[in-house]
Amino acid sequence: MVDNHTRRFHRSAVLLAAGTLAAATVSLGASADAAVAPDRPVSVDSPYVKANGRTPTPGDAITACGTNRRQQNEPTVAINPANTAVVTSGSNDYCTVELAGGTWAGFYRSTDGGTSWTDSLLPGYPTDTSPEGQASPLQQRGITNAGDPVQAWDRSHRLFYMGNAFNRVAPQNGSVWVATYDQDAGHYVRTVIVGRGTPALNGKFNDKTSIEVDRGLASPYSGNVYVAWSVFQGLHGNNEIMFARSTDHGATFSQPQKISETSKDNQFADIAVTRNGTVYVAWNGSVGSRATGHAAMLWVRSNDGGRTFTKPSVAADFDGFDAADSTGDPEAAEQAREQAFEHADGPEADVEPSSAGDARDCGSGPFACRSGFVFFRHDSQPRITADPADPSNTVYMTYDATVPATEVPSTSTYNTAPVRNGTLMVGQGAVYFTKKVGNGAWTAPSRLAPTPVGHQLFPDINADGGHLFALWHDSRNDPGYSVQNPPGNATATDAAGFHLATVGLDTYGATSVDGGTTWSVVRLSSRSQMPNYEMFGDRRVPFHGDYNYVSSVGNLAFGTWTDTRQVAPGDDPRYVGGEGFDVLQCRAPQPGGTFGADTCPNAGGLDQDIFGTSFSR
Repeated sequence: MVDNHTRRFHRSAVLLAAGTLAAATVSLGASADAAVAPDRPVSVDSPYVKANGRTPTPGDAITACGTNRRQQNEPTVAINPANTAVVTSGSNDYCTVELAGGTWAGFYRSTDGGTSWTDSLLPGYPTDTSPEGQASPLQQRGITNAGDPVQAWDRSHRLFYMGNAFNRVAPQNGSVWVATYDQDAGHYVRTVIVGRGTPALNGKFNDKTSIEVDRGLASPYSGNVYVAWSVFQGLHGNNEIMFARSTDHGATFSQPQKISETSKDNQFADIAVTRNGTVYVAWNGSVGSRATGHAAMLWVRSNDGGRTFTKPSVAADFDGFDAADSTGDPEAAEQAREQAFEHADGPEADVEPSSAGDARDCGSGPFACRSGFVFFRHDSQPRITADPADPSNTVYMTYDATVPATEVPSTSTYNTAPVRNGTLMVGQGAVYFTKKVGNGAWTAPSRLAPTPVGHQLFPDINADGGHLFALWHDSRNDPGYSVQNPPGNATATDAAGFHLATVGLDTYGATSVDGGTTWSVVRLSSRSQMPNYEMFGDRRVPFHGDYNYVSSVGNLAFGTWTDTRQVAPGDDPRYVGGEGFDVLQCRAPQPGGTFGADTCPNAGGLDQDIFGTSFSR
């Protein structure tokens, strides 16, 4: 028997929503003073190569990459400032799950400005028999998973690639690493571990990475590599921001130092370095909880090349835009999330302590939530940047938050805004912008690209050569948009009370040449996507990654984002009727009315990709 928390709706409703959107968004809609190149896959569906151009051997996990059409999410991107034809990217790449049992850090490189790409993996994955792989400390420690990729170039053709590494069962050893590539990222040099985790599953786990290189034209510390991350220690919310630096091009790093003042819910650190070498680190350091509504973007500064930092200060108070809901069966949901994580079939199962409910994402079966919505997780997070040539030494910040004027009581158990007097609240998610000139104060935050409809999330920003570029996900083209609905969900429901799927999440960008006073907004994605395909948790819950990225040099930028346009839709036979969020899968009926495992995982149902494009002003 299928109850109301597992049965959903018929696919005809989904096709109707998609058809309506297609008629409404034929043109790209770019502004006259910005140029946008065609968007295309960065993680291409073709065989990957090994580090330094080596050919994979039979049995190597990399032989399945690309051709098995597995998921990629959480992209990074970086343009080489010394050779702008070279663009690199990376992602959480699930192509290794099939043969190596875990996810790994994909590494993608273009030598023609992002028109075409060669895809590979960070050396050291479990079946890597190359000299580089066997020399990697990740393989030597028996690490089976690597991800959370971030990248940054110096001005001497060196690329630094950072991420986390861990095992999904004990010994977990959740650590952070930095890899160095030289020769325009055509040659892999080394990987070093910067922060080490403990074997215990509830011990010290290093995560949420950030990296920047000092390229300041008047900096006495030019070439220093700076990294920051969160360290999670046992209890939920007991996490701190750590920082380390390298003064020898990534060969060694300093002992990690704590730069957050309290250990309460510090996450999503980001780094900026100004022209004179001043280092800034900002993060979401909620000083309250969803119940109090008091959240803050915190920041610290170093004037001595990352040796010492000021105490944390508040850059902006805000109401978070953090998805939360309540499951029908919390115990079953927790168990399903843990199983998904252990089998490299989803992210970690932790629920944020500020969430008003027991779920940060919702799907079907044990992942079904009481609201009837299906959605991926997202949390407010800051991104900061500084122009290495700007003598004003200005720092710029973007973050996503709920627009206070749009906050209303939730009509369901779904909520995104702070609780008010015990009432669950929702509101419009938007990208905010603030800046700090030299030793001055942060300006009052303002909406970067205000629209009357649509949620905005996962923003990034970059400054170089007098130009600012920003990027984010945007649901202004979603026909089901409402402050009451997650992106990709209609208000209408099926007979079982589950909301219908919609197509309408896009990637937008913006450019500014006056320090963020005015912005020119452009649509970067040529095709809207349905973001909530259930590709994780045994095809029962969505995951869209935790961030997007943009990199720029002068008036040229390249942005990357997680995209589902190439996913093959389908129907899940385990539930009565079609389901609009389902992906293609093949399951044989079993005795007792159950169904077996998916036997066609490489047929396109898991084809989540990294897309990207260049844009300029």
